[in-house]
Amino acid sequence: MTLFNIEILAIGNELCYGKVADTNSFWLADQLTRAGGLVTKITCIRDSEEQICQNLREIIEREVDFLVITGGLGPTNDDKTLDSISKLTKLETIPDENALEKISKRKNIPKSELPKNYVKMARKLSGAETIDNPVGICPTIILQLKKTTLIAMPGPPNEVQAIFKTHISKIIEKSSGSKSQSTRVIVKMAESEIAQIIEVIEKNIDNVYLKPLVSQYDPEKGIPIEIISFEKNDLECWKLIEESKILLQEAVEEKGSKLITSNK
Repeated sequence: MTLFNIEILAIGNELCYGKVADTNSFWLADQLTRAGGLVTKITCIRDSEEQICQNLREIIEREVDFLVITGGLGPTNDDKTLDSISKLTKLETIPDENALEKISKRKNIPKSELPKNYVKMARKLSGAETIDNPVGICPTIILQLKKTTLIAMPGPPNEVQAIFKTHISKIIEKSSGSKSQSTRVIVKMAESEIAQIIEVIEKNIDNVYLKPLVSQYDPEKGIPIEIISFEKNDLECWKLIEESKILLQEAVEEKGSKLITSNK
């Protein structure tokens, strides 16, 4: 099965200083995988116009199918994502009237009297598609750059999740033509013991990935194993998972151990 490639680009000085955890990329990687995409790279960079433009050029050259960007669309001086995309593409930044109207009503300030920082949040790119923000102000920008569809979202996690669930997931699912599902089991064995079993299963069943989660190993309970499958629909995904679980159970029982289904 051929999966389309997705990269995630997280932008923010606060992320690179280690003061804020990049929970967006973790959450998006899971959601994009469930939608049938293959996240090939996650990059975190500073609010630097030079870094943003350089990374955009490199990603476009890699011809990924989708680039999902979070952060840098806010009202402060270090929010430079939109201006960087504008510089790279030569597309002008223009006011988004819907976003301006939303701010005006929320703050009870006439649009003509809105402070500059509010106006900065309510911008879009000329010629680009925009998606309304269900819980915030900054619109999401969607732009086709050669073979890559760029999706730029604001950084607050509640906004990222609302925008993705409301709009972006449908775009990804429509493009992918495939789905992914996952489950977790626990085996009371060490990683070195389970590695060869996993290798055999992955050779015998296409489109499955099994990963021992070493950081969650418990000497009393065992090691969790994540099983991820990719297929044309959810039903076929679950069939692959069940096939994998059967082979895994048979193999670990031969070693004198047992498999426990986990509610992750």
